Amino acid sequence: MSVFLLGPVLVGLAAGYLTGGRLRQLARQPLRGVRLLYAAAAGQLLGHVPPGSRLLSSAAQRWLTALVFSMVGVALLLNLARLSRPARAGVAALLAGAALNAAAIVPNGHMPVAPAALGEIGGVPTDTTLDPHHTVSTETTRLAALGDVLPVPWLNLVISIGDIVVMVGVALLIAALMHDHPPGRCRIVGALDRRRNHNRPEANG
Repeated sequence: MSVFLLGPVLVGLAAGYLTGGRLRQLARQPLRGVRLLYAAAAGQLLGHVPPGSRLLSSAAQRWLTALVFSMVGVALLLNLARLSRPARAGVAALLAGAALNAAAIVPNGHMPVAPAALGEIGGVPTDTTLDPHHTVSTETTRLAALGDVLPVPWLNLVISIGDIVVMVGVALLIAALMHDHPPGRCRIVGALDRRRNHNRPEANG
């Protein structure tokens, strides 16, 4: 799993360098909502690492997953106005991928995994519940196509369409943040600024 998570970061860094970006520019980026990201990381650890993962019920796991997605989404939106257009495209891909995964997880309580995909990586499910976060898809699984249906045998993983979209978003966001692009104007923010300037009384000469 570490290779799966590290891959998009390395691709983003490589793409950033190949297009003239610099790592120091990435380090200079101002970031809002850092505490939300810390809280989301803590929630993710609570849900995936014992003893928290064993103590939480299925319903609690579902609510925790929704909360983690929400906190990450809010943190991304807080930074949207100051990002360049390429970086915004990365954020949009991240949010879209997270939404696709959430659409599969929330109605089922777990991320559904296709039995055929499990077979392709050598997995033989003996029960419908694989772990606290994954379950084998059945006839009653809702939105099974958005679950883990894509086998990656060389990593011994099964991933979802949402995972791919998230990985593209991570790579694009990192590559974009390595450049000194001016912030792209958000239409909503721009409209509010124009309205504020229009209503501001002119200073006397």
